[in-house]
Amino acid sequence: MASLESTLDVFSTLLASAPPADVGAADEAIWAYLAPIQGLAAQMQALDRLVRAVAGLDAASAFMPLLRDALDRHRARLSEPSA
Repeated sequence: MASLESTLDVFSTLLASAPPADVGAADEAIWAYLAPIQGLAAQMQALDRLVRAVAGLDAASAFMPLLRDALDRHRARLSEPSA
């Protein structure tokens, strides 16, 4: 189980890396943060908290667009209707 703080620590490390890190590491961190949370609504709320927190990180990093895309993919996945 990953906390918001530990997930942001991972993101900070990825944002500071040069050359930009692989987006797979961000996806893994997002999954680790969301996986233990029960319920779609609760996961969406947690993702919203994570997105707001990411806004305070290094926006100048070349990795930030990749991180934002990863967060958007997770939002889209959580928004998909259940089959």
